[in-house]
Amino acid sequence: MFNDFLNAGAEILMTTTYQTSYKSVSENTPIRTLSEYNNLLNRIVDFSRNCIGEDKYLIGCIGPWGAHICREFTGDYGAEPENIDFYQYFKPQLENFNKNDKLDLIGFETIPNIHELKAILSWDESILSRPFYIGLSVHEHGVLRDGTTMEEIAQVIKDLGDKINPNFSFLGINCVSFNQSPDILESLHQALPNMALLAYPNSGEVYDTEKKIWLPNSDKLNSWDTVVKQYISSGARIIGGCCRTSPKDIQEISAAVKKYT
Repeated sequence: MFNDFLNAGAEILMTTTYQTSYKSVSENTPIRTLSEYNNLLNRIVDFSRNCIGEDKYLIGCIGPWGAHICREFTGDYGAEPENIDFYQYFKPQLENFNKNDKLDLIGFETIPNIHELKAILSWDESILSRPFYIGLSVHEHGVLRDGTTMEEIAQVIKDLGDKINPNFSFLGINCVSFNQSPDILESLHQALPNMALLAYPNSGEVYDTEKKIWLPNSDKLNSWDTVVKQYISSGARIIGGCCRTSPKDIQEISAAVKKYT
């Protein structure tokens, strides 16, 4: 799998650790201790680095708190999300990734809730000691899954000012509608014009819940060439694909990036 994406032109690849929080792993697998958990993460990172070599970038993927209860696409974190101890949830995976020099970047992806976002942004270098990014889980109509606007997100970042962790490297959108992604990224760019952004949307296919199959999207408005050009003009520095994207998609993205940069 890694080779297919590398051959298609991928420069950045990701560990398959979206669903491997300590809570999820310890509750759903035979792994129970932190020692066993760290061994699992180390094996995954080692395998990933061996597959892609030393000349490509490797992201240590961390899924959102909502992933363990299947709410990353609703942002519904209960009646008191402000009281969730997000740090304790992320701590085992985060501490492992902080120490692993085979990773170039930590990626918090598909973040759907403003309280979770605020928590991550509040962590200083003693908690997040490696460069990291945050990918937002966004509705088609351009707001965070919990309803927070891009302008409100931007204000949170502006209010932090010099207190923000210097390792915070990119902000962006992932696992988002292909058609709407350029407009959503542009709204984020308008709100944070000096922020380095990223975008990796879904393929644009539509899931048929009755037949349980993926279908081509007859309403797909743009090509990768078109959206990549728009992403770049909106400040994107990392561009890729999320759900259902294939090596062919990455090949088209790679060609467009070379064309417009």
